[in-house]
Amino acid sequence: MPTRPKFFLLDAGPVIELHRLGVWERIVETCDLLVPRHIALEEARFWVHEDGSIHAIHLQRDIEAGRIRAPEAEPETVIEILNIFDPVMREGVDAGELAALAILMDWPGEERPVFCTGDRLATVALCLLGFSELAVSLEELLDNLGLSREPRRQFRRGKMDAWVKEGTERRLRGEGLKKGEDDD
Repeated sequence: MPTRPKFFLLDAGPVIELHRLGVWERIVETCDLLVPRHIALEEARFWVHEDGSIHAIHLQRDIEAGRIRAPEAEPETVIEILNIFDPVMREGVDAGELAALAILMDWPGEERPVFCTGDRLATVALCLLGFSELAVSLEELLDNLGLSREPRRQFRRGKMDAWVKEGTERRLRGEGLKKGEDDD
């Protein structure tokens, strides 16, 4: 992440991890965050502390206060993405991740948000759609903001780099993409 992106599009995992790390408030104050509406209202609802206690996440309050944006994915774009992927990829990417990918595809202008996830298949899907340069690990996001924390393994830079490499290679081979009627 050579320059600081203007927008950060977050999957459910990073939202939960930012709460777990105790830096959600600082991130919200520092960044322009986008959380797909489906993730904000259906997926990122709570987090579990290492002592086992469960804590609520109130993204609706952040949306209502204008602290984060929760764009809605266009159903037609979600369908378009599903039609690009083969059946295995279609099954592997969840509704929130599909919403995030649809938001990226429909983003107006050239400066798309970077996408932060802790999910391998969501990252591979991002690369299959030709957006590998938009993948960012939570660790990288935190480091870039001067908030050095140690996120769990799936949120680290090395994992993201490996997933982007996998996704880029799969795109080049056509793996994960629906075969056209003319393909043999």
